[in-house]
Amino acid sequence: MNVGGKLAVLVLCLAMTVPVSAAERHTSISISGDEFRINGKPTYAGRRWNGHNIQGLLLNSRMVQGIFDDLNANTVLRWAYPDTGKWDAERNTREFIAAMPEWRSHGLLAFTINLQGGSPEGYSKDQPWNNSAIAEDGSLRTDYMKRLERIIDRADELGMVVILGYFYFGQDERLRDEAAVIRATDNATEWIFAAVIATYWSKSITSAMCVTSMQFCSPSACTN
Repeated sequence: MNVGGKLAVLVLCLAMTVPVSAAERHTSISISGDEFRINGKPTYAGRRWNGHNIQGLLLNSRMVQGIFDDLNANTVLRWAYPDTGKWDAERNTREFIAAMPEWRSHGLLAFTINLQGGSPEGYSKDQPWNNSAIAEDGSLRTDYMKRLERIIDRADELGMVVILGYFYFGQDERLRDEAAVIRATDNATEWIFAAVIATYWSKSITSAMCVTSMQFCSPSACTN
């Protein structure tokens, strides 16, 4: 899919009140003034770095490949594990989840992950691999979403915030047309509420989830 014009990116935290079970969910995110809060407390309370106040910031690491897979048989062997000679998407997610407590122990409170990952070779001009939780018609691939849910569940247990992106350049072009992009956005957002939020239904708290929303628009319609 070729989309002209600018790409405006908006990071939206789901800091509205939604029904979530306190017995099931452990981590909530909110915004108070200009500060992020996790479970009601400002992040990095009282902390400074090189003379700068970092209280209330949501420092994060780009970990977009946590649910990575490659559906292109011609490129999948690029990512083969040295010990097996094969690529294993489930192993990738298992090892990602196993590493999360270590990240948290060093003070990392948030990380980004993406339904279409990122380039495993850097900012590649060509992306022949097919890594997308979103099919060409805008539907969601079940295996990807199950891996994502496991990561979100572990993040919740650890008190970490997940910043979820929907699309990635080079992979978004695999969607059939604009209608598929809109359908994918609707499906992903509905999945968040159905699988991650509304499933845990009893007490109103906020969900520790941020969403990266992408809006395509013409240069004249976009703001910088």
